[in-house]
Amino acid sequence: MFDIKKATVFASVLLCAVTVSAQSLSSAYFLSGSYTRQELNPALTPERAYFSLPVLGGFELNANSNVGLSNFVYNSTRYPGKLTSFMSADVDGNTFLSALKNRNSIGFSSTIELLSTGFSQFGGYTTIGLKLKDSEELFVPKEFFAFMKAGLSDGQYLIEDLNSKVRAYADLQLGHSRKIGDNLRVGARIHVLAGLGYADLNVKRMNAVSGAAQWRLSMDAEARVNGFKLQTKDDGTPDFDKVKYQFQGITGIGMAFDLGAEYNLSDFVDGLKLSASVTDLGFMNWSEVQTFATNPNDEFTFDGFHGVADEDELNRQSDEIGERLEALATFHETDSKSYSAAPAATFRIGAQYCIPGVRWLSAGELLTIRTGSMSMFESRTSVNFAPFTWFDASLNVAFSTYGTALGWIVNFHPNGINFFVGSDGFRAKLNKNSVPLNDCTASIMAGLRFPLEQLLDM
Repeated sequence: MFDIKKATVFASVLLCAVTVSAQSLSSAYFLSGSYTRQELNPALTPERAYFSLPVLGGFELNANSNVGLSNFVYNSTRYPGKLTSFMSADVDGNTFLSALKNRNSIGFSSTIELLSTGFSQFGGYTTIGLKLKDSEELFVPKEFFAFMKAGLSDGQYLIEDLNSKVRAYADLQLGHSRKIGDNLRVGARIHVLAGLGYADLNVKRMNAVSGAAQWRLSMDAEARVNGFKLQTKDDGTPDFDKVKYQFQGITGIGMAFDLGAEYNLSDFVDGLKLSASVTDLGFMNWSEVQTFATNPNDEFTFDGFHGVADEDELNRQSDEIGERLEALATFHETDSKSYSAAPAATFRIGAQYCIPGVRWLSAGELLTIRTGSMSMFESRTSVNFAPFTWFDASLNVAFSTYGTALGWIVNFHPNGINFFVGSDGFRAKLNKNSVPLNDCTASIMAGLRFPLEQLLDM
């Protein structure tokens, strides 16, 4: 994660090829036969008791980015048929920069369910689960790429908030929901979080001023590594090219809470239900293993980024750019210290309307607001089908911070088995190697669970 050349030049492509933040499938929110919608709102109880086997219970991948391959790789005009990087003199600087966002971001997350069960007990419905989650985020301001493209031309650049993050942790969950009266159902869930590793690179500020033949730089940056083995060079500085994960037990501890409610308004409007929830309200504290920082008061010289020749192979160009990036700053190990961060909380409001006389057909509207570094707003409109007691499905369209996406889910839940697969959307233009050319949104979730006896009085 701290190989800076990959993080700043082509990490966007690498991350997006594989897809903010661990989240559950929004497409399942209005399916009464779904065993996953309780992750979105702990009050939304499944129809039956269930259990799952390790890994088979569910896995999920998500990705969001506002950049892609076409932002950094171009067709060479001087050498037709060859590709060149954005650093080539063949690529106009204004053309390159105008295609970037002020804050270029990529997020990837995955979730694996190790075990889960749900059953009717204690006056309501109780769930227990254990999951492994990880997330990776990268943020690069446009000003940094402008500085790279500038070469040794006169100029001054102030670059702020360039950072990347990696998180891996286990999530032990205990939830409970119950009815209050005839129309209201409430639910809550507690998460005990066990950190397995994290890595942060945070460039708070970098000031670059061009001189006659070199740049004068000062930088305030910090790198934190926990659960990763990081070697140092002979001079004592970290070697970010040699980073590998090494399990060191639980390296962080945290807690989070989910709250939710659903109200049946059929006494006033036949077939109408309203719901709301907030998930992942909590904290996470990591015990530092290694901390590296630059001295913000030091000023050093840098001989600039050099243009690359179009005839060079693209991987040779990226290596040359990477060597220049690695020369930008010198990190020194400092005292280790703990680090606290809050998970990204998510707020949801939902409305579902079952068509009178056609109870197997309903319409739903779900508003989602996610906080944190990968903040997002989404409005998802769905049409939901439940033509059989053992099958339901949803087709929906979402308008969000990351664009428009078409979502879907099919859910089979006859006696003895439940299988589901779905996606909150895939929006990306791919090249022949399935690498996104532009910004992308992608998600996939699937799982196999085993329903038990039919619950009573749900």
